[in-house]
Amino acid sequence: MLGAVCAAPAVVPARGRAQTALPDKPLRILVGFAAGGGAELIARAIAPQLELRIGRRVAVHNMRSVADAAAGEIFRRDLSLGSVVAFLPSTTLASKLAGTAFPFDSQSDLVPLTVAGTFQIATAVSPGTGVSTFAEYVAWLKAGPPSRARLGTTTTDAYLKIYSMMMGREIGLDLEDVPHRGASRLVAALKADRIPAGLGSVATLMQHNYDRRVKILVTSGRARVSVLPGVPTVADAGYPSLQLEEWYGFFASSTSPLPALAEWNRQLRAVLAEGEVIAALAQLGLDVETSTQEEAAVRVAAHLRAWRARMESFGIKPAR
Repeated sequence: MLGAVCAAPAVVPARGRAQTALPDKPLRILVGFAAGGGAELIARAIAPQLELRIGRRVAVHNMRSVADAAAGEIFRRDLSLGSVVAFLPSTTLASKLAGTAFPFDSQSDLVPLTVAGTFQIATAVSPGTGVSTFAEYVAWLKAGPPSRARLGTTTTDAYLKIYSMMMGREIGLDLEDVPHRGASRLVAALKADRIPAGLGSVATLMQHNYDRRVKILVTSGRARVSVLPGVPTVADAGYPSLQLEEWYGFFASSTSPLPALAEWNRQLRAVLAEGEVIAALAQLGLDVETSTQEEAAVRVAAHLRAWRARMESFGIKPAR
């Protein structure tokens, strides 16, 4: 099913051109991560269905992390066009709080169009560790040298570093955060036993778990991921304080034309409500959820407050 949804049609039908106020030109979805990550997979599952609905070509463009200044400047420039939107995980917005070089403000320069769905963080290990449960992983860490306590992440953004600190606090160990630029690099390091464990979104690590290149031990949500029924949650494993659910959303520039913002919201919510899209995104570990622009703005504000509190609990002073 996912392959059918991701395959872009050879010819975009003209139906919908008279039914949408979006610019009469090719549209773009910017993904602020390297190819192969969860954000790209999800965006590429949505784009073809959006094409069919509105009769415009919709391209997905990968970039370096938008926490990077150069990539962020491209976001700032292109998002003002009205024909371009960004697809971002909520965790990227927390980068500003960590003082990362982030060339626009999450609440004044970006306008949230709609929430797209919630996702969980997966904790995975290298097959070389020989562990099969989170309890075994904790025991393995405590029984070995300090070098075992290296925990890779799929991005240099701050949120996975903070989550690794949360995990270390709960299991009583100092875990060394080892960031990688992209899921493919982390998975390669895990497969080659260069690093024993890692963190990433379920969508990012799930296929590699199926291929047995990594083993997912736990996920961070309130309930088990439907396509990973055998993988326990952190609460199942005895660590309810590690529960964390994040979300993906579509964003535009605050300088975009207001009619375009409203139309993007309408069209995106309609596509995300399609049964075929819901089923495809469920295969990527995403629970689809949409919102009005106002509801999304409230959610962004609440999200930033929560991450500010997490940072302060570790003595990290959030940037303004």
